[in-house]
Amino acid sequence: MKKVLMTSLVAASFAFGANDTQIIEFYGNVLPENLKATVQERKALDSSSGVESVVVNISDGKVTQSDVIFTKGDYVFPDVIDVKKGMSYKATFGEQMLEKNLAKVYKEEDKKYIISLGKDKKNPTKVMFSDPECPYCRAELKEIEKTLKDTNLKIIITPVHDKSSLQKTHLIYKDIAKAKSDSDKVKILRKYFDEKYEVKDGLVSDKEVESIDKLRQKYFATGVRSVPKFVDEAKLLK
Repeated sequence: MKKVLMTSLVAASFAFGANDTQIIEFYGNVLPENLKATVQERKALDSSSGVESVVVNISDGKVTQSDVIFTKGDYVFPDVIDVKKGMSYKATFGEQMLEKNLAKVYKEEDKKYIISLGKDKKNPTKVMFSDPECPYCRAELKEIEKTLKDTNLKIIITPVHDKSSLQKTHLIYKDIAKAKSDSDKVKILRKYFDEKYEVKDGLVSDKEVESIDKLRQKYFATGVRSVPKFVDEAKLLK
């Protein structure tokens, strides 16, 4: 779905017309039949440029992804760059949408899926999305003691890899439920994040894999696209 979305956005720069109906019709012509586009909102980028930002939702009926495009007159653009500020409006608005969507889900998340590390009230807390088969996540885990010196972590495992990663995630949550200390939790994470670790046949059921898949899909729907991903918890709780 992401590949289709990116392809359509590039093509959108050649579209004519910029009202809601024309934008929806354009996407209808380039998206597969099972995907539908709707305009969620549009607003002026600023008071003088005449450019509007348009939030477009693309859904297959189960999962919805939001993206932002920009329009002025009869033109549609995939991004607007402010060279003076060195800022991509698409990236900025994308992060704002992610935080807004994440906040709704995070506030209602079952505590068993949030791995808390660090309790220093003087330190800020970051929510980290991770995956036991992600090389960059393994690198973050390798340095986690250093990170915890000045940052508390709330880890939610949202695998971007396939079945074995989902199985490992289930085992992590199962074992961490019995952990008595942060050091115990870190040991468990390192056990299953180890690239040499392999899940034995029959250790995790299909139902348990499905449960973790639902967890990750919930966060993918908010806009989490890759791991490791860090978000300030304060932004999700305000």
